[in-house]
Amino acid sequence: MMNFLRDLFRRRPSAMKLEAEGQLAIENPSEELVRAMFLGLQQGGPTFASLTDEAGNYIQVAGSRPWCLIERRQLKPLKHERAFQETPRPKYKDGAKLSTGAGEISLKHDEWFLLKDAAEVAVSFLRHDEVPAHVKWRSMNEMFGLD
Repeated sequence: MMNFLRDLFRRRPSAMKLEAEGQLAIENPSEELVRAMFLGLQQGGPTFASLTDEAGNYIQVAGSRPWCLIERRQLKPLKHERAFQETPRPKYKDGAKLSTGAGEISLKHDEWFLLKDAAEVAVSFLRHDEVPAHVKWRSMNEMFGLD
């Protein structure tokens, strides 16, 4: 009986959940698996992946090689944000469209990221670390009616 109680108290709820379009969710993924999932987004395969923590906050990425967008949702206080960078990599204009399995998404010129950037953001989220310094966040609360 004591072993059962000790084991019961050692068990913790899942800390993280990794999900991708058309694939089963993975509980408590490794850093390597998170990195591989986000780097592997491509047309003809998953074009969307997310990583959710125990509180319900998440990072989500949509796109395919080589470009993607990165968003995050925080529950307390409630906010939804899209990543941008002060020195954009591609030279797209505002309104250029990113193609995903769910359709096309219009982006601003500074919201385009390489999948390797998205993988780094996801791994930072997994570790509960700060995101890389070049990643900034723009509120999307008004768009989602969260204000």
